[in-house]
Amino acid sequence: MFRSGLSIVLLFVISLCYGENAPPERALKPLILDQTSAVQLSVIDSYLELHTGPGRGYPIFHVMEEGETVYVHRRRTNWFYVSDRRLRQGWVRQEGLARTLAPTGLPAALPETKHGDFLAQQGRVGFALGTQGNAETATVMFGYRLLSYAGVEFEYGQIFDKNIDGTTQGISIMFEPIKDWSFTPFISKGIGRQEWQQKTKQQVGSVTNKNEYEYTGVGVNYYIGYSFVVRAEFRSNYIKGDNDALNNNAWRLGFSSFF
Repeated sequence: MFRSGLSIVLLFVISLCYGENAPPERALKPLILDQTSAVQLSVIDSYLELHTGPGRGYPIFHVMEEGETVYVHRRRTNWFYVSDRRLRQGWVRQEGLARTLAPTGLPAALPETKHGDFLAQQGRVGFALGTQGNAETATVMFGYRLLSYAGVEFEYGQIFDKNIDGTTQGISIMFEPIKDWSFTPFISKGIGRQEWQQKTKQQVGSVTNKNEYEYTGVGVNYYIGYSFVVRAEFRSNYIKGDNDALNNNAWRLGFSSFF
């Protein structure tokens, strides 16, 4: 079940990557921009460097000179997507825009990171604490957004109980269809594997039990600022053992950071 389910997930990811999912905008695919609604600034430093993507590793392809007008359209963490009068578009680090002035002659009022920026980011990493049945859990998550409304997430966690200790690994597909609210509800469907050992004081050696499982989850992400999101989630698990199967519920509360 685990291998077949994993194959389905991987096929889904590949189909999205080579089908509907277009190259990311940070590859500097020109956008149709409305400069009338953008923040308009004037360069007062000797130059302003435009990068092809939101990161130091992306090359500089254009340099704006002192006195030129720059239009600020959006923000991604500490990088801003800008354009000039000729609609050349690129990414500028926050420190670069600090040396600009608004038409009033005052320092630039730069747009803040908002909930919509969370939905636009492709990568995320998170940590959550929770419960599964009578056990406590601690989990780290790594996600990648394939579409504006869907992504894939990998997780690794620890299970703690007075009778058992264990680990869990899983992969899931997440759907976030609503973008206009101040928070983002999501639905997830995933599969995984749990490994655990019984705590026995007098037993010589130990036996590791391995169970495959699948789950359906619902939750919500709420942006709190500085690229951080609070995440709450409920899951219904179906765990299959060698001789039997069981259902239990899991609750999680944690944080995610996007980039």
